[in-house]
Amino acid sequence: MRLARTVAAIAATAFLCTTSPPVWASSSATLCVGGVGCLPTIQAAVDAAATGATIRIGPGTFAGGVTVSKNLRLVGAGAGRTVIRGGGPVLTITTPPSGAPFVAVSGVTVTSGLAHGDGINAWGGGIFIPAADDGTPGANVTLQDVVITGNRTVPTATNPSPSGVKCPAGDCPYAGTRGGGIANFGTLTMVHSVVSDNAATGTASDANGGGIFSARGALILISTDVERNRAAPSAIGRFAEGGGIFVESGPLTIRDSHINGNRADLVTSWPIRPQGELLAMNAHAGGIHVGDGSEVLVHHTSIRGNIVRADDPNGEVVGFDAAMLVGDSHLVMRRSVVSGNSVTVRTATSADVGPSGSAVELDGPGEIADSSIIDNPVSVLAVAGPDAVAQAASGLAVFDFAGNPRQVTVRRTQISGNTAVARTPEGSALAVGGGVFNNSLLALEDVLIARNNGVARAPVADAQGGGVWNGAFLSGPPVQLSLTKTRIVGNTLVTSPSGTRRGAGLYTSEPVTLLRSVITGNAPDQCFGCSASPPAATAPPFGATTPDGSTTGTDLASRVAVGRTGFGDHRK
Repeated sequence: MRLARTVAAIAATAFLCTTSPPVWASSSATLCVGGVGCLPTIQAAVDAAATGATIRIGPGTFAGGVTVSKNLRLVGAGAGRTVIRGGGPVLTITTPPSGAPFVAVSGVTVTSGLAHGDGINAWGGGIFIPAADDGTPGANVTLQDVVITGNRTVPTATNPSPSGVKCPAGDCPYAGTRGGGIANFGTLTMVHSVVSDNAATGTASDANGGGIFSARGALILISTDVERNRAAPSAIGRFAEGGGIFVESGPLTIRDSHINGNRADLVTSWPIRPQGELLAMNAHAGGIHVGDGSEVLVHHTSIRGNIVRADDPNGEVVGFDAAMLVGDSHLVMRRSVVSGNSVTVRTATSADVGPSGSAVELDGPGEIADSSIIDNPVSVLAVAGPDAVAQAASGLAVFDFAGNPRQVTVRRTQISGNTAVARTPEGSALAVGGGVFNNSLLALEDVLIARNNGVARAPVADAQGGGVWNGAFLSGPPVQLSLTKTRIVGNTLVTSPSGTRRGAGLYTSEPVTLLRSVITGNAPDQCFGCSASPPAATAPPFGATTPDGSTTGTDLASRVAVGRTGFGDHRK
């Protein structure tokens, strides 16, 4: 019942934000730009307009660098005919002391913006909606039939990291680049619009939201495409997060939309422990990142072909959640497709940071229904020699990093064709959870988990849970898994010839509830840790010391707090 009320509330918010007219101050004035008898620039028209006026912009290309701070409608001749170009940002919508304005923009393309912000933090290359001066959410903005493309955020300076984290020369340098296309601190609704080919880049430690960065207020996307955007620092990078969308706070609604082909890229060469402490680095959420405390609705949406790449052969970098990360927030995802998203990692080792991978991650409560998580590959290569550890997982990951486990339920959903590959030429490799990696409370109801693969290739190789891995690893206990009318079929584990393969269908170290469910046709075995299998404790876990004194790798479960649980704490 609580979940139903939450869905209804989110849907009602989306309806109000997209269908209710703004509360315009009374004005029937209409101004024009770009024709005979019209004002020469958009900014001149904005300055001359009364509150609540409409500004009609004719075909052509017009100068950006426009600032709006009153209720206005900006109406172009169509996104293919009216172009607002240049500026840093192209369009800024501010909040005056009288209160947040209502601004509607339609029928334009916003392009070629280059925003430097204050030099240290760059925000919103195309459109910037700052918060009000008192820190409350800023303007209420609706974009309809608008294209935001080819914009960038690029910082121009750095400061010593406020967190005090150390790099080889002392304090690590900090700069932030956020919202290459849009940075929103107000309430933003987008309808039948496109955010494409924007980038949060430059010399920056933190790159967040290649397409859209949003905080404080709501972000609502209806029939909108977010495609081919990048969060990718070009130097000093330590974090690349949310290639398409980065929601730091505030509710997120996505309906009937496409989040496709976005990238979170981190290519760097920082060492593992510059001054004795592990240096945290990650790339994650090629498609969507959501932080803590948000209500999230994803309905009838495709999340396809997004990419996470983390490359540091000298350091301990981690890459995860190719499609979507939802932090300690509440997710409802229905009738959606997560497909063809990939994670590629090259690292010295992952001994301290845990597995890279996964397509979708939930760190709080949620429901996924009538959806598919299919054909999402993960590849992790560790290159630090005999001490290297490579770890990989794929598909759906469920965690509890807050110490407050809440239920995640997946219904009438297919999780199939996902692959986790961990490899290293000299060290140890661990592949866990080719389809599902559960470290919290998970119920699977009428779910098909099929054709997922876990692959570990190394002198010491271990592959566990080709279909499902269930237990305490990055988080937990408690850990609970229930399967109702669920089929785990045709999943496989593959290792180097001397490797260990356990639980091709299901690997579990915790009790599992099975009701009218089938685990069959998996190779080389069906279940490890189930009632018919030896207790999980009888086989040495990855990293344990065997009776002859050798080890199977590194004791990872007790050493991974920095890499995944603390990503928010290590930024800056």
